[in-house]
Formats: sequence, structure tokens, C-alpha cells
Amino acid sequence: MKHDEQALERLLRAARQAPGRTQGPMPFPLEARILAGWRSGVPEDESLLLAALFRRAVIFATIVMVLSIGWSQLEDTNKVPGAMVIANLEKVIQVVP
Repeated sequence: MKHDEQALERLLRAARQAPGRTQGPMPFPLEARILAGWRSGVPEDESLLLAALFRRAVIFATIVMVLSIGWSQLEDTNKVPGAMVIANLEKVIQVVP
């Protein structure tokens, strides 16, 4: 931060020492071209970028979640005999509070 302030101070000091002559008014074609470019510029809305990024992150997280659930179910049924029966039994049994 201090480096930026020092650079700004150097620039301001150099501007103060520059001769005070000014040029004539800007030529009309140049002024018209600058204003046309300025007016045609579409303001960038950062919320659209963030919304697209968030949407992609949610889609990616959903894919990872589904794949991890599928992988864990596949691993459990292969390693533990009767794991599918236990999983189905859990759905059948209803515990009354």
C-alpha cells in the first residue's frame, strides 16, 4: 500500500512540474468517436457472471454427490453379503415414537 502511495505522489509531483500549456479543443470527429464508443459499451453485470458460476458449481456438486452415493452403494453390496437386504429392511421397519 505504501508503494502505491509513493508512486501516486511521484506522479502528482511530476504533473505539478509539467508546463501548463493546453492544446486547443478536441477535434469533433475524435470526440464523436470517443462518445460513440462510450455509449455503445454495455455495462458488465457481475451478478450474471456469479449466477452462472454458482449454477455450474451446483451442477458439479450434484454430479459428485450422485456418483459418490452410487459408488458407496456399489462397494457396500459387493463387500458385505446381505447388505441390500439390510438396506431394504430399514425401509420396511417403521419405528413408532
